[in-house]
This record gives sequence, structure tokens and C-alpha cells, in this order.
Amino acid sequence: MAFKEFENLYIAEKPSLAEALATARGKMLGVKPEKSKGHWVIGNDAITWLFGHMYGLEAPEAYDPDLKKWSMATLPIVPEKWKRTPHTVSQAALDKYPDLRKRQESKLAHLSHVQDLLKKAKRIINAGDAEREGQLLVDELLEENGVNPFENDVYRVWVSSFAEKDVIKAIESIFPNSQKRNLFNAAVARSKADWLHGMNMTRFSTIEGRKSGADGVVNIGRVQTPTLKLVVDRDREIANFKPVDHYLPRATFKHANGDFSANLVIPEDLSGLDSESRLIDKSIAEAITNKIAGKNGRVIEFTRSAKSKSAPLPYSLSALQSECSSKLGLTAQETLDVAQSLYERHKATTYPRSDSRYLPKSILKGEAPQIMQNLAGIMEHKDAASAANMSLKSKAWDDSKVTDHHGIIPTMEATASVIAKMTPMERSVFSLIAKAFIAQFHRDHTWNALSAMIEVEGEKFKAAGKQVTNAGWKVVYGANAVDDDEEEGDNETQALPTMAKADSVSVAKSDVTSKRTTPPSSFNDGTLIGAMAAVHKFVTDAAVKKMLKDTSGIGTEATRANIIEGLLKNGHLVRAGKTKLTSTSKGGALIDQASKLSSDIVSPGLTAAWEERLKAISEGKDDADKFISELVESLKTIIETKKTAGGSSTGVKIEPIEGHGETCPKCKKGKMMTRQTKAGKAFLSCSQYFGKDNPKNCGHAIWPKEEEDVTGPDCPKCKKGKLVYRKTRDGRDFQSCNQYFGKDDPKNCGYAVWPKADIPEPDVKGDNSAPTPNCTKCGKGFMVERTSKTSGKKFLACNNWRKNDPLSCDAVQWLSEPSYRPPRPKFG
Repeated sequence: MAFKEFENLYIAEKPSLAEALATARGKMLGVKPEKSKGHWVIGNDAITWLFGHMYGLEAPEAYDPDLKKWSMATLPIVPEKWKRTPHTVSQAALDKYPDLRKRQESKLAHLSHVQDLLKKAKRIINAGDAEREGQLLVDELLEENGVNPFENDVYRVWVSSFAEKDVIKAIESIFPNSQKRNLFNAAVARSKADWLHGMNMTRFSTIEGRKSGADGVVNIGRVQTPTLKLVVDRDREIANFKPVDHYLPRATFKHANGDFSANLVIPEDLSGLDSESRLIDKSIAEAITNKIAGKNGRVIEFTRSAKSKSAPLPYSLSALQSECSSKLGLTAQETLDVAQSLYERHKATTYPRSDSRYLPKSILKGEAPQIMQNLAGIMEHKDAASAANMSLKSKAWDDSKVTDHHGIIPTMEATASVIAKMTPMERSVFSLIAKAFIAQFHRDHTWNALSAMIEVEGEKFKAAGKQVTNAGWKVVYGANAVDDDEEEGDNETQALPTMAKADSVSVAKSDVTSKRTTPPSSFNDGTLIGAMAAVHKFVTDAAVKKMLKDTSGIGTEATRANIIEGLLKNGHLVRAGKTKLTSTSKGGALIDQASKLSSDIVSPGLTAAWEERLKAISEGKDDADKFISELVESLKTIIETKKTAGGSSTGVKIEPIEGHGETCPKCKKGKMMTRQTKAGKAFLSCSQYFGKDNPKNCGHAIWPKEEEDVTGPDCPKCKKGKLVYRKTRDGRDFQSCNQYFGKDDPKNCGYAVWPKADIPEPDVKGDNSAPTPNCTKCGKGFMVERTSKTSGKKFLACNNWRKNDPLSCDAVQWLSEPSYRPPRPKFG
């Protein structure tokens, strides 16, 4: 047997986990970890790391060079023997981004180093993240380098917390990697299925789209496409929404024990109702209020019912992303980044990509008292943590509902000194996690729900109120505790006086409340993440609804933020403001086209069915090969049905524009055809196009001149055009010259004017307020403080500067320490 330098080789998913393992292993062995290039050495052990997935499945042309050309005749593409290759980026990306080339070279060099380490170890330990993909990325590395991941000398360490005590416990609990063989099989099946579906449906949809003139690639994904459809459907619902004005008679009643307000109980047979039983005839509402004005009535019913609500559960990643979007204005990706930092860098919270909101009882008996003691030492949580009752057991403590990971909670290393090192945003996110944990040790929030029914002049009015009997866990949240419970009915919190049936009341005031129906809100990161997790609410088929509910929606905790970012990157979604998400015309066109090709492409039921099968595979209850075979057959059915139909296009119809079908004025051979950009803009291009970089291409294109308001001022740059108002993707207004004829057209003027900052003359009061200096270059503007986007340094710039405006003032003065703080500019 060849000499083995290391007793154990731990392969972590990322450098931070490798460092945590090295620290813990060093403490266990009583030695100081030594960092070498590409790995740690701890006694006779070595710990190295990967950078996520180091391998990916090969592209179609790796199996057959002819598959580089996109053709309906070659679909579906199904590899007979699957191949992996080290992850690399395209040559075009490398040429465009020099830094990317360096990172790729470094990554490949590190992969070579890990391959060398594999030869030097007696025993290998998979230290990927404790979930499906973490299992795959180490096991596939072993397979590609001739190591059977499930032989006797390969083990698994399952780390769910970076806290040193928890990492040591995980190392002490290592187990044979073969125990996770089924999880590996599920991960491999997932990667093959995504390849088959994405590769074939993207080519299929793109080829069909080109038949109807669409340009660019129509990217199809089993999660991203249904997610996009959620946003497209919501945007169209908003666009088609027609508000309805309706009216509700209200009255203030006097009772011996106090005044209270009540709303009319609208009778089903009342005149003036619409199909939704809303009162849309204001005159009828006014007639009712006039009829009861100053009259006496009586209480015909009064009820008091005890209600209670237990504390909100600890966060899963999706729940945390939704909360941070709502409370802190963070995007889903920003929340994940902060949560990852709290976990890896500060070791203050547990594994962030958890899909569970429940906790194991072992924590209740073990770490919980110390965690609470640490939180009591943090000023923000002192009172609530000190008042926590550790003998209470909330519904969060349920071993049966904990899977690979439990809910996100603080660790025993979350002390005041650790919190002090966090950024303000990290502290804010940590605070949410900490409060959710503390709340588990406070009593239920309890209240009496009060209801009164009043009859006056033959009309019935209903009043509701709430009488809190025990604030319970809501003391943890203080003023931020919001009554958002469904059990609390219409959430009226008036102090409804105690009354009894037959008590007399009088009408002190009556009026009509005018209401208008509002459209559903646009999605933001938080609500879209929530919709993905609870997508069963958006389907009507009972079987699919149940399946989606059982599988916790579409996507996973680890991938949902990436799905949103991918849709933004592809131009299918845009942000309006920080977190609001809306679909683009390109996104809408993709959904229309995909829906016509196959309803399965846009259905959330597809990914739910997959996740159900993958879960069964991971549990050894289903076969991965059978799953892939059935997927291939379904792809064949979709594509063959299309071929049998004669190949007629069912893609998005593009209305021909003026000039369509005319002879190309450049090559005189082709015809000018209406096509569409990725952004959905129609243009004409020559039919003599034979693929990217083909020397036979004509390349002639004509961009239609858009109709626009040309009554604006003359363009000061070209002297030919007019300045017209336009709007950016994120909703900002600006003016630009209308002499624009398409991207890269040499005839473009390019002049643009951005909104002028309204900078007021500063008030000078004593020595503490220095005036903003006049611009010494143009003598008209004021110098305002700005920050460089690249270096972060402060500088002064004239407020008469305009981007791309040669006539604006470009005066700049760099500062080391500004001696004054100029007023913040206001933009129109």
C-alpha cells in the first residue's frame, strides 16, 4: 500500500466551513491548525475546501458536435452516458471580464490541488453543506477522480451550525457516507432532470419563437418559468383592474357604559348591490344614515369569546426573506447574504438555508438556557430575555417536523461582544431572529373578542372590539407587535363597552364611509418568495394544490433568491424601487409563448411533482432511473406532438411593421422581416441571416422611428432634434434628444438631461453652518457633496453637471475631510 500522508481528509463546501472545521478539530486534538496553500493541516488530518459545485454536466455538443446547431430534428437531446466537466465560463465572458479569467484559473488550480490531496489520504470525509446539493458537490468530485463515494473509507460530517461546540459535536458524530447514498441519487436525478428539461425546452421554445419572428433565446426553467408566470399574471391583473366605488353606512352609538362605532350589516336583498354584495348606490347609503340619525335602538346580541395566539415560529429562510423585505426593505438575495454572514462570519446564528420553522427538543434541554442568558446581556433584548420562562414549551419544539435542519435561531456564541462587531443591517436581521427565539419562552397572547349587534329603525349594525387579557409574547416585539392574526377577524381594536342584550342605545352620529376597491399589490422580493413557498394558493386543481402544499411550493430555500436574480438578469423582471418586482414585455411574451407550446412548461405542478419524486428517491422509496425515463418520455410527447402538427408556429405572434416583406436594400437578395428584440421591440432585419458570426450574413436592420412628442426644446447638441421626456426601467424621468435610431446607430445624437437638483441657498447661522460655496468654474451652480461609486471617496461637484451633457459644468473638487455638510438635493 502506498504511503498516505494524512489520516483524514475533510472536503468542505467552502473556505469558511473548512476554517470552522479546522478550528474545531484543532481544539479536539489539542494542536494549532496550520494553514497551507489550499488546505489546513491539523496533526495527521488535512481539511480542504471547494467553491460550491466544481463540476457540471457537459453541454450537448460534448456528446455530438452536430448538436451545437439548434434544430428541431435533434430534439429531445438525451445523453446515453452522462458526462461531467469542471465548471468554466464562456470564452466571451472571459474576454469581456479579465478578472473572471483570473478567478477561473485560480479555481481550476485549486481543483488540481484537491485532486492531489485525494491521493494522500487514508480516509475521506464529505463536509458539504448539510443538504442535497452539499451531498452532491463532494460526491461528484470523488466520482470524477476515481473514488467511490460510498466505499468503507468515505465518511460524512453533518454541520448545521458554525459555533465551535456544534462543529465539534458534528465531527464526533461522523457516519459512513453510504448512509446518504439515496440523497446523492436524488441530487444526481435533479441535475439530470433540470438539464433535460431546461436544455430541450429552451431550444424547443426558441426555435418555435423564431418562426414567428422573435429574436434571442427563450430561456425555460422548471422553477423560473412558473415563478415568472406568477409575476406576469399579477401585473396583468393590476393592468386590467377596474376600481369599484362602494359605500358603507356607519354610526356612533351612545351606551350607558360608553360610546362605540358600528358598521351596517348589509342585507342580501338591499337595492344597489353589485355581484360582490357591495353597496354601490351612494343615495341608498345616505338614506339609511338619514333614517337612523338621532334615533334610539337596542342591543340584540352581545358576545365575548376568549382568544389566544401562540408566538410566531422561528424563521425558515423564506420566512426570514419575507420579513426582511417587509420590515427592512431588503431583497431576497440581500437577506440571504446577511444571514450567511451571521452564520459563517459571526457564528451567531444557525444554518440559514433551512426550510423548517421547528426546533428539536434537544436544544430546549441543552443550549437554550445559555442562549437566553447571552441574549439577556444584550441591551436590546435584556428585558424580554430576562422575563423569559424557560419552563414553557411552545409548539415550535417538535422533533417530528424537523428535517435536515431546524429553524434559524441564535447560537451560544451570540454574545454582546459579537453583536457589537456586526454591521447595522446584520444587527437588524439578528434582532428579528433573536426575538423569534425569545418569544418561544413567553406565554400566548390572549384577548377577549367582543361583538355587539345593534338594531335601529329596522337596520342592523355590528360592532367589534378587542380586550387584551395578557400581552404574552407580544411584549418581546413591543410597539412593533402588529395584530395581523386571522383569528382576530376584522381587527377592530376599539374599547367596546360591556353591554347586555336589550340595552338601549342612541345614535350620536351617522355617516357614509366611501370606499374604493384596490388592485392587488405588485410583488416584491418578500411576497414573491412567499408566493413561491405557498404557490398552492395560486392553482385551482385540487390534486396539484395538495401536492404543492405538501412539497412546500416551488424552488428551495437555497435557490429562490437566485431564481429571482436570474429573472432580473435575463430581462424578464425589473425592479421598480428597491424591492418592487414587475415583468417586462419580454417576460410576458415568454409566458405567452411557453403557455401555447405546453401548459406543463409554466405550471408549478411540474416542479412540485419533481420535488415529490426527488424526496421519495432521497428516502429510498423511488428509483432515480425510472424518474428520468418518465421525464424523457414526457419531453418526447411534447416535441413529437408539435412535429406531427406540421411544425406550424404557436409562438407569440408579432404584428408585421411597415416595410415587412420588402427586398433588402443592402444585399438585394433577402426580404426584410419583422423581428423582435429581447426587450420586445419590433424591428426589420434581412432574412439573409445564417447564424451568429456567419460571414454570409447580410446584417442589415431598420429600426422604426417611434412616434413621440416633438414639441420640446431644441437639442443644444445636434441642433436638429427635440428634447422629449422618457423614463428609465426603474421609473426615473429624464429628457433626451429624439434623434435616436437604434442601438449603435452612428446617426444617434445621444444627448440626455437628467432632473436638475433643487439646491436651495443655505441659511448661514453663526459659525456652525458654513455656506455651500459657489462653483468657481461656471459661477452659477453650487458645489454639492457626492460619493464615488467606485472608490467610495467624498468629493464636491457642481450641481449643474449632467451626464453625457457637453454643455454642463464638470467642476470637481476631491475632499479628504469635508468641513461642512451641504443640504441633500431634491430631485423632481
